[in-house]
Amino acid sequence: MAKNYVSSGGSISLPAPTGGSVAGVPQVIDSLAVMPLQSGAKGTMITYRTCDVWRVPSTAGLKSGAKVSVLAGVIVADGTADSKSYGKQLSDTVDGFADVMIVQ
Repeated sequence: MAKNYVSSGGSISLPAPTGGSVAGVPQVIDSLAVMPLQSGAKGTMITYRTCDVWRVPSTAGLKSGAKVSVLAGVIVADGTADSKSYGKQLSDTVDGFADVMIVQ
């Protein structure tokens, strides 16, 4: 058996980036799509999830199955200027929210 296993990677702790992190607001750190479980200013150690499905703010018109990105904490169409890749949308946007799966 391998002896170099560290963890599943589903939850990780990292220092919050410039601008900090807000619990429950989708974020991309460098190229790592995450969901902060805590809030904190830059440098604060935060626990992030790197997987799972989350109900988050989403722009109108996005449909289930779409590849999506995040911009300022809101899910947007993939390829939107200044956005970063986040995952796949699992429900249509309704009343400004949708279910989104983080995909690395």
